[in-house]
Parts: sequence; C-alpha cells; structure tokens
Amino acid sequence: MKKFLITLAVFAVFLCAMSEILIRTFRLVPDIPERYIDEYGIQRYKPDQSGYYTKAKEKWNVNKYGWLGTHGNIKDSTISIIGDSYIENIMNPIKCNQGSILKQYFPDYSFFEAGRSGVTFIEAMEISKILEMEIRPKYQLIYLSENDFYESISELNRYTDRLQISIKDQKLLPARLRALGLKKILYNIKLLYYLYLNYPIFVEEQNKGQISKHIRENEKFEVYGDLLKYCSENYELNNLIFVFHPKTDNRIIELVDTYGIKSILLNSDNDKSWELGSHDGHWSCYGHNQVGKQVEIELKKFM
Repeated sequence: MKKFLITLAVFAVFLCAMSEILIRTFRLVPDIPERYIDEYGIQRYKPDQSGYYTKAKEKWNVNKYGWLGTHGNIKDSTISIIGDSYIENIMNPIKCNQGSILKQYFPDYSFFEAGRSGVTFIEAMEISKILEMEIRPKYQLIYLSENDFYESISELNRYTDRLQISIKDQKLLPARLRALGLKKILYNIKLLYYLYLNYPIFVEEQNKGQISKHIRENEKFEVYGDLLKYCSENYELNNLIFVFHPKTDNRIIELVDTYGIKSILLNSDNDKSWELGSHDGHWSCYGHNQVGKQVEIELKKFM
C-alpha cells in the first residue's frame, strides 16, 4: 500500500509538471501583470513588467508610468486616452491601441494611454485629474460604457476591488487589492491559473459585473445625474471628451450634455462585428480601427 501511494504521488507530480510545461509552451493562459495602489489611490501596474496574452505573438509591456500602451508626451500637444480593458487592450498588438491608431490621423500630437481592466467612471475622472498634474494633456479622451457609471456608485452595488463613490456621503471609497500573495502564486503557477479560469467556482458574485435587480431604471439615472453633478464640482471638464461605446443609453448622453461635457457616440450599425469573438466582447484590431476612424472625425470638431 505504501509503495502504491508513493507511486501515485510521483505520478501526480509528474503529471502536474508536464501540464505546467504544456500550458506554458502553448500559452493556454495569459500572463497577468502585478498591480499596486499609488499615492493617489489609483491602481497601476508595477513598471517594467512584460508577458504574453495567451497565444499573442507580441509581448505586452508595462511602461515607466505603470500603464500598458502608448505613452508619448509632447508639451502642449499630448492627448490622453483613459479607459478600462478596452483601452488597456492587452489582447491585441500595440499597433491596434487607440493611441497608435489616432497617432496616424494626428501626427503632430502624442498620445498617452492610461487604461486598466476594471476602471470605473469615477476612477477615470480621478486619473484625468492626476494626468493634469503629471503630463498636462491638451485633451483627454475617456472611453465609457453604461457599466462604468453603474460600477462607480456604491449605493447601486459595492465593489471593494474598484474605486467607487458614495453619492450619499459625497466620498470616494478606495479600492483594496485582495489576496496579493495568493494571486501571485495563482498567476505564476500556470496549471492553477488554467484550472481557475476553466472552473471559476471561487469568483465572488459581486465581481461578476451583475446588475442589482433591486434598482429601478429611473432610480439609476437619477443617481447618474448626482454623479455627474459631483464631477462638475470636483473636476476640470473643459478639456474632457467622453467617447461612448455603441448603443449607450441616450439618457446618459443627455445627462452629459446638461453639464456641457463634449462627447462622441460610437456607431457600429451596418458594420461587421467589432468584437474579438470566442466569447470575448473586446474590440478586435478591426474594431479598434473603426473606432479610431470615428473618433478622428469627431475629435477634429473639438480642436
């Protein structure tokens, strides 16, 4: 019996080792950069990291500012691009980033991207305030969907891993990075991460992006109005341009217009899908190029 157990243990170790090698060789799971929270309460990536997003041929690289993507900065001629995973764009080559695409249309400008998965609208506003101090951009593009507004407000749903605001208390609620040690082990042992991605039984319900069924539609938009009022009183809005995903609810556009904020509404109608596919709704390179074309036309109207 003892010999059998030893043989079984050796076989299990061998099987795990071979699985780890195969997963790494064929890049069946993405490399995930480590995060930290800076002195402003913003989640950034630790600089000088690199890795691959599954089977991508090109490595992602974290720049010295703690962001992925382009980071040009020319005095008086910089346009910042702020957003969530659509702007982070870790799943595509950097040539497909909005900064790279828009640079082709505006060669006299530099483009500085500050994107990260999970960025809420209120965190994007905080990032815009920090970039005003760090790089002083001439224009700031913030790419948004309705979820970014919803996930900003703690009264609608509390997400402890994201920067949010309590509308009732008029107070920002900092994010907390949970289980950093366990995440580091998970991301570095690819077999564990593969099992986690394919059998996500430990993912918390509150972090799956589900919308509370207890909030009526009209209540949501009342709170969105309160959120924009807070922003009008606490942030510089003059150089901001909101870029809304296709099919964003027009009531949000109307609220934004009320505060005189410039905006661009993307349109994907009568076009082939912008999505990567395979259950991934992020924009493909084709999608990013279509977005860039529309932004270029509208951005010129604001210059």
